[in-house]
Amino acid sequence: MSLLLAAGLLVCVPPARSAELEAKVKAAYVFHVIKFVDWPALPGDALTLCISGSDAVSALLGDLAGKPVKERPLRILPGVPSDPAQCQVLYVGGSERRWVELQPRLRNHGVLTVSDQDGFARNGGIIGFYPEAGRIRLEINPEAARQANLRISAKLLELARTVP
Repeated sequence: MSLLLAAGLLVCVPPARSAELEAKVKAAYVFHVIKFVDWPALPGDALTLCISGSDAVSALLGDLAGKPVKERPLRILPGVPSDPAQCQVLYVGGSERRWVELQPRLRNHGVLTVSDQDGFARNGGIIGFYPEAGRIRLEINPEAARQANLRISAKLLELARTVP
């Protein structure tokens, strides 16, 4: 994927944006960000996106089931399974308040965590969304990605704000 196409991910949302449009932009981000992450090992049959919490973005992510990503169909699972290693990606919905409880369960399992919760990446998540000047932007916690044994493309890192 070219850097130009990646830059297109930084979508401008009009100031009078609707919640529906914002949710669509964030769901598209989740789908496209996955393409810029490398896992040490992926299952051969599908790439699994687990969804914790419910909000407009969570509902839209369900529509992505079966779409190809990294040469595998995207499988959607509601909630976090007892074995978090079943998830390669975890979207933490804005309504989910158990993030602090979920974090220890995800350590060392190679799970890409993504959310639009305020300060998500600063609070141990890997990729968070934040609004800036009418746009939805990304912030990435490289240390959290390293701890999860995930490699994030330099192209994506160029487009994001990194946080400690």
